[in-house]
Amino acid sequence: MHNKRISSGWLYNRSHLIGYQLTGQNNNPKNLITGTRSLNSPEMLAHEMDIAYYLKQSNSHYIRYRVTPVFRNDELLARGVQMEAQSVGDDAVHFNVYIFNVQSGVTLNYADGTSQIG
Repeated sequence: MHNKRISSGWLYNRSHLIGYQLTGQNNNPKNLITGTRSLNSPEMLAHEMDIAYYLKQSNSHYIRYRVTPVFRNDELLARGVQMEAQSVGDDAVHFNVYIFNVQSGVTLNYADGTSQIG
């Protein structure tokens, strides 16, 4: 990808599909996509923190969780991710959200990862 600095830091991040705090895996290529700064944090992080908080409350808490990157045709940069979670045995955690892989003030070319500021 063609990374560049923007006012808030780097445009692109290594985005974990299943958050590091839930897997402990940092370099598994099957669990990483290129995501914009805003996709990764705060958007995905907010949902990951809800899951982590719930799981830490009890050893008997379990969650069914899936994160699916969405690509269009043969584009190199995902358009977004669909995040789905459901706690087992209760409805304490339940969501199905789509988060766009966008960055305010930046136009992304999803085919090759280039971008234009402004």
